[in-house]
Amino acid sequence: MWTFIKKYLGWRNWAVLTYNSIFENLFVVFYIGLRTFNYSDQFMLDIFIFLLFSIFSTTYGYLINDYADIDLDREHGKSNTFEDDSKPKAILVSLLFLVLSIFAGMHFTSNQNFALLWLFWIVITTFYSLPPIRLKERGKVGLLFVVFAQRLIPILLVFTAFNFSFGWELLFLAVYVFFRGASSDINHQLEDYENDIATGTSTYTVGQGKKKVETILRFSLEAEKILLLGIVLYFLTSLFYLEFLPFLALIGTAVLYIGMYFYSFTLIFSKNKIDVNPFKPSGSSIFQFLHHSFPSVIFAISLNMILIYYNWKFVTIFIVLGMLRGVFSPTMIKNSFIFKFFTKVVKRG
Repeated sequence: MWTFIKKYLGWRNWAVLTYNSIFENLFVVFYIGLRTFNYSDQFMLDIFIFLLFSIFSTTYGYLINDYADIDLDREHGKSNTFEDDSKPKAILVSLLFLVLSIFAGMHFTSNQNFALLWLFWIVITTFYSLPPIRLKERGKVGLLFVVFAQRLIPILLVFTAFNFSFGWELLFLAVYVFFRGASSDINHQLEDYENDIATGTSTYTVGQGKKKVETILRFSLEAEKILLLGIVLYFLTSLFYLEFLPFLALIGTAVLYIGMYFYSFTLIFSKNKIDVNPFKPSGSSIFQFLHHSFPSVIFAISLNMILIYYNWKFVTIFIVLGMLRGVFSPTMIKNSFIFKFFTKVVKRG
C-alpha cells in the first residue's frame, strides 16, 4: 500500500504538496476566514476536506498528463510516473484519483457555482494533455489553459467552496494567483525549450521564441510582486477590526514584505548583475523569497496564527503547514534567505 501511495500520490518527491495552487496560496483560505469572521470548528474541518480534495484533484491532473506524455518523456529522457507501467494500468490509477477527488468534492457541491467550475476544471485538465485536443501544444491558448487549470480555477474553487462573495477582493486575489501561476508555467516552458524544439512540441515558447518569452516572464514576475504588495497593504485595511496583538502581527508581516520588496530594487540596480529569476536552482535568494517563501510560508503562517488567536484548534493546521514547509527544521531555517539576511544584519550591527 505504501509503495502505491509513494509512487502515485508522492510523484516527483511529493510535488502534490508543493506544486499545488491551493497549498501555494493557502493564505487566501485563511484570509477568507478572517474576512468573514469565521473561526469555527466547521471552517477548520472544511479546510482539511478541501485540502484533501485539492491533493486528489492535483494528482489526477499530473497523472493524466504523465499518461499522455509517456512516449514523449521517453524521447526527452525525462522520468515519468508510469514509465514501468502498462497504459491500461496508468489509466486506471489516474481514474482512481479522479474518483477520490469526486468523493471529497461532493462536500462542497451544494454551491452550484462550485460544481460548474469543478466540471470545467475536469474537462480542461483532461484534455490539456490528451489527444486529439492536447491543449498544451496549442501555443498561447495552451499556455492560458494550463494557467487556468493549474492555478486560477483552483483558487476560484476556493472562493465558491467557502462562499466568499467580496467581488473586487476576489478579483484582486485571483489576478495575483494568475500572474504567479503564469510565471511558474512560463518558466517551465523555458526550461523545456531545447527538448521541445528537438521533439517538435508546439508550445507557446517554441512559437514565440526564447528571448521574447523571457521578457514576458520578467513582466509577469514584476506584476505578481506589485500585486502582492497591494494585497498586503489592503489586508491592513480590510482586517483593521482585529484585536491589538493579531493586528500587530499583521503589521509586522506587512513591514517584512514591504522592506524586502524595496530592498530587491537596490540589488537589481546595483553594479553587480543579478539573476532575478526565482526558479533558478542557485539557492535561496530575495527573489525566491518574494515569489515563494513569503506568500506560501510566512504570509500563510502569519494569518494562520491569527486564526489560532481566535480559535486555538487551528493549531492543527499550523502543525501540518509547518511540517510541509520545514518550519520545524533547524537546517531549513538556517538555509533560508530570511535567516541568512537577518544574521548578516545583526553581525554588521
